[in-house]
Amino acid sequence: MMHTKKDFSRKTIVIIKNCALFAVYVLLVFSVKAQENIAVKLGYPADAKLLIIHADDLGVSHSENMASIDAIENGSVNSASVMMPTPWVLEVANYAKSHADTHDFGLHLVLSSEWKNYRWGPVSSTSKVPSLINEHGYFHAGCRSGINIKEVEMELRAQIDRAYAMGLVPTHLDSHMGCLFQTEELIEIYLKMGQVYKLPVLITNQIPLALIEKYDVKVILEDILTIMPEQYEKGPDDYYINAIKNLKPGLSTFLIHTAYDNDELKGMTIDHPEWGNEWRQKDYDFFTSDSCVKILKKENIQLVTWRQVKEVFYNK
Repeated sequence: MMHTKKDFSRKTIVIIKNCALFAVYVLLVFSVKAQENIAVKLGYPADAKLLIIHADDLGVSHSENMASIDAIENGSVNSASVMMPTPWVLEVANYAKSHADTHDFGLHLVLSSEWKNYRWGPVSSTSKVPSLINEHGYFHAGCRSGINIKEVEMELRAQIDRAYAMGLVPTHLDSHMGCLFQTEELIEIYLKMGQVYKLPVLITNQIPLALIEKYDVKVILEDILTIMPEQYEKGPDDYYINAIKNLKPGLSTFLIHTAYDNDELKGMTIDHPEWGNEWRQKDYDFFTSDSCVKILKKENIQLVTWRQVKEVFYNK
């Protein structure tokens, strides 16, 4: 029987569709089992709604540090991540050392420097990472996909090693502006850092299953929630309340930015209203409010930390 090119194409499409469906099924099964495992191992029912309220960008300014620490000590924020190349990182490292057994500070791994007049460069020598920097020695303003992978790994190791050298023992790793999710090669370097340093990494099941298995990723988040400009325009409080109400069982996180809207932050974020000074003040306001506490309680949300995850899954 002769098969036409059209017949072959149809069969190929069917095979591809079946493979894709199987892959989705595998990911779903893996995700469900992983989430049940996370909740139960952390001491909660398998269907519990677990949430990490996570402040990004510590170290970027004094305003960011002070507001974030206050939101942790007196509000609902219970986790944060630190940018090691930034000017105010020592302040955060000293705080972490003085709260060595309780802080939940991870590392916000950095490959970009996005503000107009306020920039930073790599921790490693600029002569060793030329693809990561511009003509002035600063990181590029945005994420780049065509950078040298070996230089990326060198810089990420330098950032992590600096944290330990400063007495900041991180509880987890994540990626500033998502730059480490631009390509599969970058994702691999990111996951490799988690494996090498025995730290949980911020990912969802959108990461290829083969990489999750290759780098022995033990914890996968159900959802990563972060407000975007179009949602911010409609009102950040409404976004956060609705997101909490619709939280799924499993482990999820809010990625927020808490800072005081003062002259320092106005200067830092000039001509950059998105994720700027007013935005960060509003994040601080909501997550230190009584309404935040009430909605979390009403929806039976269990706040957990990366420190708990690390201690249960990685300290073995």
